[in-house]
Amino acid sequence: MTSAAQHMPGRLAPEQVAFYREHGYLAPFRALDGDETAAMRASLDAFEAARGFSAGDIHMKGHLCFPWSHALAARPEIVDPVEDLIGPDILLFASKFWIKPPRSGRFVSWHQDSAYFGLDPHALAAVWIALTDSDRANGCMRVIPGSHLGTAHWHRETPDDDNLLGRGQTIEGLDESKAVDLELSEGEFSIHHERTVHGSLPNRTDGPRIGLALFYIPTSVRSTIGRRAATLVRGVDRFGHWDDEPVPEVDGDPAILDYMRAAQRRYHDPAYTQEASGG
Repeated sequence: MTSAAQHMPGRLAPEQVAFYREHGYLAPFRALDGDETAAMRASLDAFEAARGFSAGDIHMKGHLCFPWSHALAARPEIVDPVEDLIGPDILLFASKFWIKPPRSGRFVSWHQDSAYFGLDPHALAAVWIALTDSDRANGCMRVIPGSHLGTAHWHRETPDDDNLLGRGQTIEGLDESKAVDLELSEGEFSIHHERTVHGSLPNRTDGPRIGLALFYIPTSVRSTIGRRAATLVRGVDRFGHWDDEPVPEVDGDPAILDYMRAAQRRYHDPAYTQEASGG
């Protein structure tokens, strides 16, 4: 049995917790200052220059790209409000860098995180950290309030080079007039439930839009698609449903990159449709 450092909860007021339960999201919260976000963007640029591909091209385990992203996932500023929503024993299940270059057509189609994650029960809280300003002009995340309360939506798999989702999963026929833009300043973050329908529009500005999504689950949650791995960021794992992940000691460790690619291949495997009926 492994354990992580204990912290006192209490970042959220009761009315914030109630809002999350009803609407499926909360924002904004402050996690980072400008010097920190600048250093993180520089690290992402150096990674891409050295390897010829972006850290955003790797799905599922982006937090393992760098020691700083691994450490960021356990910071109290982020994990405290997550604890108030999902409890004190917390695993980081997955993560991804979301990078939209300037004047890019890259977008994220309407989807639910729960559609392909293969988790039971559905208790995941997703944190989206803005490493640049994220607003409507550059394609901030948009959510459909209350959409987490219904049943799983049918997703059509529609491959598109501009779609940042790994399988192009798309919910069609939504009333987009209900969408709320989760605009964030650099260093702020939002939280949404894994069944909250969300997406984002293209970046129409002259600067990049960069974010990091971190996906947290209670240790009681199990994988429905076989044994997998996660990182304990707080509390104690009394269930043992998940194996331990490697810990990055340097940027872009080749062995860890291979591990990340294997996790991505499993995510892309068409055998794993789970709740979403691809077609």
